[in-house]
Amino acid sequence: MNRFSQAFRDAPVLLRFLCVVLLAQAIVWTLIPSVLYSILPLDSLEAVAWGGGFSLGNAKHPPLTGWIAGITAVLTNHADWPIYLLSQICSVGGAVCIYLLAREFAGRAESALAALTPQFIFYYTVTSPEFNVNMPLLLLWPLTALFFVRAYRRDRLCDWILLGATGGLCFLCKYYSMLLYAAFAVFLLISAERRRLILTAGPWIAAASFALVILPHAMWAVSGGLEMMEAYVEKRMAFDPGDNWFRRHVQGVLVILGNALAVVAIPLAAFLLAKRERPRLPSDPLRREAALFAAVMIGVPLVILCGIGLSGKAVRAMWLVPLFFPAGILLAALFPAEWKPLQRNIFCLLVSAFFIASAVGVTVAGLVHPTHRKHFPAKEFTAQMAEFYRQKTGRTLRVMIGDSWTSGMFRHYAPGHPQGCIKGNAGERQRLGPMLREFGGIAVSDDPGDVDFAVEMFGTPDTYRTVFEVESRSVFGKPRVRKMNVAIIEPEAKPRTNPD
Repeated sequence: MNRFSQAFRDAPVLLRFLCVVLLAQAIVWTLIPSVLYSILPLDSLEAVAWGGGFSLGNAKHPPLTGWIAGITAVLTNHADWPIYLLSQICSVGGAVCIYLLAREFAGRAESALAALTPQFIFYYTVTSPEFNVNMPLLLLWPLTALFFVRAYRRDRLCDWILLGATGGLCFLCKYYSMLLYAAFAVFLLISAERRRLILTAGPWIAAASFALVILPHAMWAVSGGLEMMEAYVEKRMAFDPGDNWFRRHVQGVLVILGNALAVVAIPLAAFLLAKRERPRLPSDPLRREAALFAAVMIGVPLVILCGIGLSGKAVRAMWLVPLFFPAGILLAALFPAEWKPLQRNIFCLLVSAFFIASAVGVTVAGLVHPTHRKHFPAKEFTAQMAEFYRQKTGRTLRVMIGDSWTSGMFRHYAPGHPQGCIKGNAGERQRLGPMLREFGGIAVSDDPGDVDFAVEMFGTPDTYRTVFEVESRSVFGKPRVRKMNVAIIEPEAKPRTNPD
């Protein structure tokens, strides 16, 4: 402990400040939603629902995020705060990986600057409490990039293996991680010295490691899962028939570029305000390599996304979430290396001000703005529905079907944590449909169309249906009433009778 304390005192000021900021981030962004909100965010609930059966895939995304959320929920007795903490582990862990990645090119102080830069990117702060498929990538993309840099520089077997393994984990979170691998390929190809590595054993060892990690999911995909996912994505990403050429080919690209500029503008402004100097191409070879690496890591995925959009395929701004992990490395390399104490202090002050303003803004919004997605009384409602089901059927609730929000809600909050079948996800229906038919269950949604779908698929014309009104409110907000549609699904093996 004394050795750690001494090392902390001996560290550069910026590195010590980074440690304090990351600790504060983990505490504050776990505490705020845990205290303010009575229900997890939609995407977090969806991940918990996916993780309930630890399946090898589903129709919407690869399985890793669901596995992580499911394991966390089970190990912590389905408490909310560990899911929020899970997000901060990804965000803070990503910043640590950015620091280690920057250390491959720069000293400790400059690397700390690079790792502090994500504090100006709202994906790492304001939106970070919502654990979803993008959050693990905040950690995994810079970690994979770290092993990539170590692999091409040192050509060690362990680095190539870890590059493939972490790359496989990225792929198991989201398939668009292929954008990161494309950036790696471009970075290797633009240098004659690095191109020679392509014909060595290292990249092929990384590819074998990657294949080994994704093998179980790949087997699921070729056995019918990929076809299911293609149908889901085609339906979800389809344009409306009346959309014109501009909307189909240009609008999505403008949204992508606009969001990218907005994300980069804030940290760039912070560097300009603190440094009071203009960025310029560095003359030092190592800093030049750092700038090139960071630019390629950001630029290649952006170019590919814009190409996809211009071709007439739908693109989404949320795909940008993990893309800007090298932004701090790029800015630190483009601005002069020497930072005077005043410049350093101004930068730290800007980080602190942005951190406090973000935390205060989210807190105020949570206190005064009521929304059922954040303030719905999930524990009380799911307990009421479980008891309602028991009284009507004499059975314990084992499975329910609804949209992703209600399915995750029941899985996380209801007594006994029944399985939640996401009605719009063919993979979930395939996994839990037999259970619904064997044991029966309950269909719940705030959209009557969702219950209609569940009844049509698993019920009968005389399926019992009703509506509950549920009030939700924030601390200082006005109460809002949400109508929840409910239907009781009888098991197929038993005669269906109206519970009344």
